[in-house]
Amino acid sequence: MQKPDRALPEESQWDLLAGHGLESWFSCQWVDTEDGNEIARRLGVDPRDGTLCDFQTAMQSYEIGPEELIVWVGEHSAGWSTILTISGTMPPHLIEALSADGQRVLEAYYVEEADPGKLLYTYDREYRGEIFPPSSPGGWMEVPEFEAHASGLELSDEISDAETFDRYMCMVGRITGRFIDRAWFASTRTLYHVPHEE
Repeated sequence: MQKPDRALPEESQWDLLAGHGLESWFSCQWVDTEDGNEIARRLGVDPRDGTLCDFQTAMQSYEIGPEELIVWVGEHSAGWSTILTISGTMPPHLIEALSADGQRVLEAYYVEEADPGKLLYTYDREYRGEIFPPSSPGGWMEVPEFEAHASGLELSDEISDAETFDRYMCMVGRITGRFIDRAWFASTRTLYHVPHEE
């Protein structure tokens, strides 16, 4: 990706999510490792217990609610993997586990009519804050280390929740080196049922 501080996706990130049935509820993490087996272990599952499948197959388990945690795990970009929550809620202790040993975790979520969405950052088991573009160029950001990735994505009260979340997703794309795209949804990843913590 050229000039990551100014890159923009070919298609609206929000439109892609909505076009794939994720407009009501979306929860996803990005971890700066390509080791999917290690991600599985940190989630408390045996990597051999996963099922390779496409997005459509994974979405057969799509359900909003805290019951069973089901995730679709796989490659995102060079150096990054993605964890799309298909069912349930990713608990904070698992975010901490994913970020152990100096790993970075980006967490984006949106719940229609309940939460306009957020992009959170955890590093090495420590929550560092919410990532969001400033309201004006060079304006205040809670996590200033990502300031270079916010150019041209400034927020305002005049844009919708969907447009705001689209800009959060653009931040993710710039940080990880890849935006969500049609090939992302066409990928094969591993579906895991994550056990409840005893």
